[in-house]
Amino acid sequence: MTRYPIILILLLALFTNLNAQSLRGKITNSEGIPVSYATVYINELKHGTTANIKGEYNLNLKPGSYTIFFQSLGFSPTVINVTIGDADKNLNITLQIQYYAIPEVRVTSTGEDPAYAIMRKAIGLAPYYLNLVKHYEADIYIKGSVIVRKIPKIMRKKLLVNEEKINEGDVYFIESINEIEFDAPDKYDQRVISQQSTLPESGQTDISPMDVVKASFYEPVLVDVAISPLSPNAMAHYKFKYEGSTPQGKYVVNKISVIPKRKSQQVFFGTIYIIEDQWCLHSLNLTNENLAGSININQVYTPVQDDIWMPVSHNFEVKISVVGIIADGEYGSAVTYKVVEPDNELKKPEAIRSVNHLREQTEEVQAELSKEQAKIEEILRKDNLSNRDMAKLSRLVEKETTGTAKGKEELEIKETRSFTVEENARDHDSTYWNSIRPIPLSDEEMRSIRVSDSIKAQQSLARVRRSSDTTATGDSSSKVSAQKVLGGIGFGKTFYSEDRLTNFRYGGLINIEQFSFNSVNGFMYGTDFRLSKWWKDGPRMRITPSVDYGFASEKLFWRVDGLLNYNHLKQGRLIIWGGNQARDYNRSAGIASSLNMYTSLFLKNNYLKLYESSFLTIDHRQEYFNGFYIAFRYNYEKRNTVNNSSQFSFMKKDELYEINMPVNPYLPDSGDPDQRYSLVDHTHHSGSVLISYIPRQRYRITDMGKSSAGSSYPTFKLHYIHGLNIFENDERENFDFMKIEIAKSENIGAFSEYSWRFRAGGFINNQGVQFQDFVHFNSQPLPVLFTNYQDVFMLPAYYSLATPEYFIEAHARLTTPYLLIKLLPFISNTLMRENLSFAYLHTPQTRNYFEVGYALSEILLLGKIGVFVGFEEFRYAGTGVRFTLIFE
Repeated sequence: MTRYPIILILLLALFTNLNAQSLRGKITNSEGIPVSYATVYINELKHGTTANIKGEYNLNLKPGSYTIFFQSLGFSPTVINVTIGDADKNLNITLQIQYYAIPEVRVTSTGEDPAYAIMRKAIGLAPYYLNLVKHYEADIYIKGSVIVRKIPKIMRKKLLVNEEKINEGDVYFIESINEIEFDAPDKYDQRVISQQSTLPESGQTDISPMDVVKASFYEPVLVDVAISPLSPNAMAHYKFKYEGSTPQGKYVVNKISVIPKRKSQQVFFGTIYIIEDQWCLHSLNLTNENLAGSININQVYTPVQDDIWMPVSHNFEVKISVVGIIADGEYGSAVTYKVVEPDNELKKPEAIRSVNHLREQTEEVQAELSKEQAKIEEILRKDNLSNRDMAKLSRLVEKETTGTAKGKEELEIKETRSFTVEENARDHDSTYWNSIRPIPLSDEEMRSIRVSDSIKAQQSLARVRRSSDTTATGDSSSKVSAQKVLGGIGFGKTFYSEDRLTNFRYGGLINIEQFSFNSVNGFMYGTDFRLSKWWKDGPRMRITPSVDYGFASEKLFWRVDGLLNYNHLKQGRLIIWGGNQARDYNRSAGIASSLNMYTSLFLKNNYLKLYESSFLTIDHRQEYFNGFYIAFRYNYEKRNTVNNSSQFSFMKKDELYEINMPVNPYLPDSGDPDQRYSLVDHTHHSGSVLISYIPRQRYRITDMGKSSAGSSYPTFKLHYIHGLNIFENDERENFDFMKIEIAKSENIGAFSEYSWRFRAGGFINNQGVQFQDFVHFNSQPLPVLFTNYQDVFMLPAYYSLATPEYFIEAHARLTTPYLLIKLLPFISNTLMRENLSFAYLHTPQTRNYFEVGYALSEILLLGKIGVFVGFEEFRYAGTGVRFTLIFE
């Protein structure tokens, strides 16, 4: 049955080709040199495409009359009226150099470059143009090729993709035809109608630059990569230089150089063209340099409807340089807009003068303006805007265009992007592509297709031969089966049911994450299992048993975790876990076990203090209305103190480990003879309730259920615990604890974040409190860390801050790309970010203790280095440097 749709499509393509004539030619400059990737736009069809690297273009047009625009950055546009008859037609185009002049009116009395006055208006109105189109439908053709220029000798024999060797000089080619449907503000549906590729068969279909094609330079950040020159904070990252203006038809186009204030992987450089009085994009040629190389983006905009300027051609040049591998890539696209619907409710600012006629602002019109619109008009009437005016204009326009002034924001975040590939997308032959391809192939691309077809034929024949050999001998399958069994035993394996709703995971015998060492149990090793079960449109269950063995203590530890998600829309869940384990006294945020292993084995420092716990915990959590959660928990523990069982280490073998007892002012060894807290064996019971509220919580609903997506408001929490500890001779002691917490985290600009957290609480009565029940805080005093901790104190010793009384705690952190050190030229071109932190703690013992810190994060994407200074009662208490290696 699948053959018939394919035959119909081929017949349709042939019929279309018979009824369409080819208009082809070559675009050159006045010296006869090809103009690579020039834009060709057919006004009647709202269809834009590009020439290839040789300046060649090819259009399939039905008989009729067309107005065709030929243009390229740096050249004057050429407009040709063409009549297509019953025969193919050849039309060569010569583009003349475009000259830009600086008119006297642009010379400012302050000496400021005229580009800033233009860019401030363009930046201020960017939210308007970002939201101007309510809906559009377009056909987009994308063609790309990659040439492998260099491969290091050490990698030449090993560089394989799906068993296919990659060689220097190889050319890989992809092309696809896509249907795009957009609905404001950010909903995209993409259907891949047809595609072909000479890349090694990997099943990938998303290697085209479609994300950049769908993105907009009116957005503050382009596809989470670099800051747009039209971003509200662009003035902090860019300098602008006015290169002149030129008339193009009834418009005047300003040419502006975009110059980064500092070398960075998060900015662009190049040229941007802004239309006078409209203050929108005409075209751009911008480059971003990053760790993988560089990407040059060339876009040309055209008024596809009224004064709605949209990109009609995209060209991308990619330079790749990774671990010695060098490659060049080139992508081109052709866009046909089938439907364009503006947002008619969006009022066009009166100060954006129409090119057809000047609109007088009468008192009647002024009366129709809202308060925000009147402020917008007032700012736009200024000839020269200040940075403050620009920021205010951007905020007002965004508020007006996004409708936040008219009503509250929708809380549910619906899926905004869909991607589907037609079942027969790869089944088209060369006849189909030759009839429909709007950008001619280069010689290298045609050679790539021929070579790929030859390789695929050889691979198909080889598979047939291997299948015959395997059937004859039977040896190959048995060897593969044995290898799989041994690999599963050693490294683990996941088994799936036929419907894939049930799976079982075995962790394997060789798992570095299951290996550890501490002075209490010596070397420890274990494995884990996981059983997961999903019911269609119903609950989900997961059971995870694990076992560990301590070789020095000769003890077997075990744990079983059970999770049941039973109400997806209310996020209802039940968790039960129990077992027998060695636990850290500071279970909330102590030293990482992997870090303690290294300090123990190489420095003979056993910072981790453990007790033995036989436990059972039952936890239930559910959302009762949007953003309001209540969690109930019951906890049982049999807590026993333990001693060191091992003195093994690679260094300092003659020394002994410290005794397995935390150091804290409230414990007996603090030197206080009246100290009443001690570490003793006991049985613990506790019940707790945690109430959380996120006002106006945004959320997503998927097949997996409802999930929180944050809020513009802080998160509020109230936590209450009632505990009972039972000691020898059945002595029972009760305690009660209460805590409040308020926290907020938000993005405050391109790649910038700000977060804060406030906690306060204490024990209402603390008669029966044991050290495990103390309020513990996150302190990390070692110079090297393996986790990127948040809300942390970097200087106090482990366990030293814990209190059985009351506390007040506060944290704040600012993360931004540029603050101090990143302004220096030799490190500005990195992805590192700067961090300022503040941490405060007040307890009866610490009194007023606070730390301030400065850190560089994302060092080579996996490291962080910071300097922290501590103060006690505003007196200097110490300084520390922290190196964080992030392996997660």
